[in-house]
Amino acid sequence: MIESIHAQLSAWGRWVIKSEVHKVGYPSHSAGFGDYQPIGSEYKSRPPSGIFTGGDAMTAINSAVLTLCTEDRILCAEYYVVGGGMTDVCARIGMAKSTLFDRLHRIQDRVSMALCEGA
Repeated sequence: MIESIHAQLSAWGRWVIKSEVHKVGYPSHSAGFGDYQPIGSEYKSRPPSGIFTGGDAMTAINSAVLTLCTEDRILCAEYYVVGGGMTDVCARIGMAKSTLFDRLHRIQDRVSMALCEGA
């Protein structure tokens, strides 16, 4: 795994969910789970410092993911958006852990190259 890209894709997965939730009118915060912040501030859980954090960065990562082939985009969404850990993803898609690990590394490498090229 390429840890910096893995962290960025993990943040992207949360961003995708957040973007979809906001489209249907759900609130932007959850007061019962410690994430509530006044409007305009950040949530407590965020990527490590130095990792892409802004909306522009998320759209750049999204553009990089869109450059992947359909099969890789589906796997990327399955792992980073749907989530559930490597064992759960392997069970859902019927793939061995070693194959999933290799494919995720390839996806991370391609996303990294697309980000460097400016997607």
